Amino acid sequence: MNKSFIILLPLVMVGLTSCPTSENSSGSTSLTNEEPLKFISPAGAPALAFFNQGNNENYVTNSTPTNVAAELQKSEYDMVIFDSISGLNTIRNKELDFKLAQIITGGNFYLAGIDIKDEATPNSESYVVSFGENLIPDLVWRSLVDDYWQIPNLETHYVNSNEEARAILASGMHNGNPVDYVFIAQPALFAVMNSPDASTYGRVSIIKNIRQEWKAYSGQDAIPQAGIFVRESVLTTKPNNLKTFFNDLDDRLLTAINNPQEVRDALNAYNSDLVAQQARFGFNGNVAYNVQKDQANGFGLVAPSETVDVNTFLAKINNPNYPAFSEDYFIEITR
Repeated sequence: MNKSFIILLPLVMVGLTSCPTSENSSGSTSLTNEEPLKFISPAGAPALAFFNQGNNENYVTNSTPTNVAAELQKSEYDMVIFDSISGLNTIRNKELDFKLAQIITGGNFYLAGIDIKDEATPNSESYVVSFGENLIPDLVWRSLVDDYWQIPNLETHYVNSNEEARAILASGMHNGNPVDYVFIAQPALFAVMNSPDASTYGRVSIIKNIRQEWKAYSGQDAIPQAGIFVRESVLTTKPNNLKTFFNDLDDRLLTAINNPQEVRDALNAYNSDLVAQQARFGFNGNVAYNVQKDQANGFGLVAPSETVDVNTFLAKINNPNYPAFSEDYFIEITR
């Protein structure tokens, strides 16, 4: 269970009707003298939750995940969006003053096939490439292979990053061997499938939606990917803006899942140049629309109604390198 901190508005502020207003982190105005919230996220899937924050100077994206993780040990940002379990491990090991408030991405992984017919599940003879050996996505993959699909003697060949997996899927080759399957995340999968320059153009198909497979196997709504870590002091220094931030976040998540055209419109309003959109968010409006359309939710966003419990997930993967976290590492922001 997550520890809950109730955010109460001071009575003097509730009773006043002529207080000065200031702009909060979501671009709206509220009765508060609090400083705006400053927050940072990796570019890519987590940034979709902030699709209308392109002009917010207090929101920063970074295309290098380790740069984002490093901010947990600094004092510049009120919130850091990062891989939930890696972030929790850093906080626990370094005794940092951040707590996990909400998971916003819950599985944008897919098993793609090259020249695979009838969505066939891999077998022991298949050549499979994945990324991030022994990290959370890989542990999900292994659990599915060993316990859910029960594929004996399946060898997985690893590259270091999702970007490398994208290159493998585009070429169809790994270490001189033709590849049958690639474990990969969106939107890199979309980029390969829609690139006429890829050697595998027209030959790639989606075989498995890993989040859906994980839910069928585990009963859990999602995989705990990117989460929002809140500096503990902000609970008392910026409570009004924090409450507004999370209310607006819930609205954005629902919009990005159910109405990707609005996402595309917001990105175009920020900057009509697709290259500028890509630089700011790690994707452009056209990619966001196509990966999210028809409620496909390829970016793997977690709706406010969905439950993602880190410790329940860790119990399912049952790996000694990932022990459970006490409730002291979590907060629940009351809306």
